[in-house]
Amino acid sequence: MLGLLLLITGAAAVSAASATLPDVGRASRTGAPSGLTAGQPWTFSVPMGGLTPGVTVRSREFVVNSENMSVRYSLTSASTDDDRKGLRDVLRVTIKTADLGSASAATCEHFDGPTLYDGSLGARTAGFGDVQMGAQPGDRLLGTGQRETLCIEIGMPLDAGNEFQGAITSTTWTIVVEQDAGNS
Repeated sequence: MLGLLLLITGAAAVSAASATLPDVGRASRTGAPSGLTAGQPWTFSVPMGGLTPGVTVRSREFVVNSENMSVRYSLTSASTDDDRKGLRDVLRVTIKTADLGSASAATCEHFDGPTLYDGSLGARTAGFGDVQMGAQPGDRLLGTGQRETLCIEIGMPLDAGNEFQGAITSTTWTIVVEQDAGNS
């Protein structure tokens, strides 16, 4: 199994003033897409402050296969509930691929690409595929040099109650990669 872990961490605070989520793929120092290579973890923060009822934030993550073989990957999440207010169970996450018709621009502006996940953030719910070795339902396949754009939207439902004011959660997103050949 190839061992790349891409960790995306972030915290959501309901009462914060800002509601922006930067393009995750542009969080690197060079602005280049993150490459899938064995043994090269990459960690960075994704601020999710300012989520109030009815507010959604969007992010974009570029995933590039920089190996000399086909790989498949999955995405998992782990979210905390340190203040025991349950914010992670209220937040909704939708993960799609790039907009239809956006070609090499791979935008997330229309958020109309195929859906990979749609549900609650939860403790370990949001993501797709399976980290177990071998082809699993939902795993994404990338040939040598191919790239894929993940569009991530996180939102708080309009009917979220006052009990979530000031609530905080943090999430670690992990991409697990394995070579395709020999791991079926």
